[in-house]
Amino acid sequence: MKKYLFSFLSFFLVACGYIPSSQMANKVLGENVFLKINISKQDPENSVYITDILREAMLNKLGRKIVDEHSANSSIVVTMKKLNFTPMVYDRNGYVVNYKAELYLEFILQYKNGKKEIINTKGSYNFDISPNSIISDQARFEAIKNASSEAFDEFISIIAIRGY
Repeated sequence: MKKYLFSFLSFFLVACGYIPSSQMANKVLGENVFLKINISKQDPENSVYITDILREAMLNKLGRKIVDEHSANSSIVVTMKKLNFTPMVYDRNGYVVNYKAELYLEFILQYKNGKKEIINTKGSYNFDISPNSIISDQARFEAIKNASSEAFDEFISIIAIRGY
């Protein structure tokens, strides 16, 4: 009986077929990726934040090498479409104490064979502020960082599904 149970568990664990998303993305993107992030003329400071965060995510989450356009297997052009800060919670005096940052990104993916694909993603992040105050630069940066990370995670999920 133990032999059958062990065989069943071994077969079940081996057969589940878990493959990390970074490995699936490798099938779609290749090892070397050209990453270009368009700086928004309306919001250049936030675009720079997003640039740093997406480059870091590409290296750490996917493990891809960011290279120049000519030696890349694929290229990704990222554009910030919209960034909203929406009041979510008010205190009893009517002051905003919680905001939701929503970031919309557009990824234009071009494969080595010339095929292009447009992927739109959205990331959001809720954060608190003190009553009767404005959003500090640190809170704004933290919100943009988390929202862009969530939007990039959605992009990774879509790419992993394409690789499957």
